[in-house]
Amino acid sequence: MRFEMKMPDLATTDSPVRVIRWMAAPGQTVRRGEPLLEVETDKATMDVESVVSGVLGEILTAPGQTAAAGELIAIFEVAGSAAVDRPTTAPPSATPAASAAPIAPPAARKPGGMFARNREVAAAPATPENAASPRVIPLSAAGRTAARRLQESKQTIPHFYLQTSVNAEPMIARRAAAAPQKLLWDAFFVHAVAKAIQKFERMAYRFEGEQLIKQEADAVGVAVDIDGELYVTPIAAPAGKTPEQISDELQAAVRGLRAADPQFTRLRPARVTVSNLGGCNVESFIPIVNPPESAILGVGKIAPRAVVRDMGVSVQQRATLTLSVDHRVASGRYAGDFLGAIVQELESF
Repeated sequence: MRFEMKMPDLATTDSPVRVIRWMAAPGQTVRRGEPLLEVETDKATMDVESVVSGVLGEILTAPGQTAAAGELIAIFEVAGSAAVDRPTTAPPSATPAASAAPIAPPAARKPGGMFARNREVAAAPATPENAASPRVIPLSAAGRTAARRLQESKQTIPHFYLQTSVNAEPMIARRAAAAPQKLLWDAFFVHAVAKAIQKFERMAYRFEGEQLIKQEADAVGVAVDIDGELYVTPIAAPAGKTPEQISDELQAAVRGLRAADPQFTRLRPARVTVSNLGGCNVESFIPIVNPPESAILGVGKIAPRAVVRDMGVSVQQRATLTLSVDHRVASGRYAGDFLGAIVQELESF
């Protein structure tokens, strides 16, 4: 029985997807759910799993070539009773498209992350050759994509940077009041950024083709590192949610990323990203704008600092905030007022 496999709708971009490599050759038997090919979009690199068990008969999209969602990429020969998964890739809140391409259910997460090359390295037995630190570390496809995108961001986006500090004691009190619930620090910053965007809507736009285009997705992203792989997890409509609700969503997202659940590994757009290195004992840092967003907020650790008030000195728990901004979208004054609005929201918890 002939089965035609099409490029799934990866829900990452409207641009064609480039095939990096096939993990199976024609004539090879492939099981449903196994990584079949590695692809690259303009935002990320990821594995595409086989949606059927059978013999790979013909590859129609060679490495280096591109294919749009729904385009035929391979032919399989399968038994007449072979099961084929056909779930859609639409998020739970969206209406699935009637013609959405099939994808396989998520496989159990293996050591080394979601990318096959990393799993191979993680599974390699310790030998004299790989026990010592290698002289050269080849980047995974995901690492190469991240390197390219960050380089493009720094080269093509005219960044400028604003830094201030915020009184963290209202957040500390809110976390204490929420106990025994674990309230993540990131939840406060996501909520504050979303509320500030409502007052400074220009920060919801991106520069494209000599004009500003509004980011339709009402979401604020959070940078998350899972086993060395970097993700941006968007929280939808965070201005209308409490920090407690946002924290629960973030914790669920982290669990989903660790399980390689496509609902969470799928790239979804955000307006601004929050990157928090306070847990790494970093006092402050300057993050790189994550295109097509116009800004990213870097959050440093909360620490006691001397504060002068009413001609007196007191000790207060504070954190440093650094806002990186695309100067094509916002002026220094506008972005400064935006950062001030974030501080105001954080100090009002």
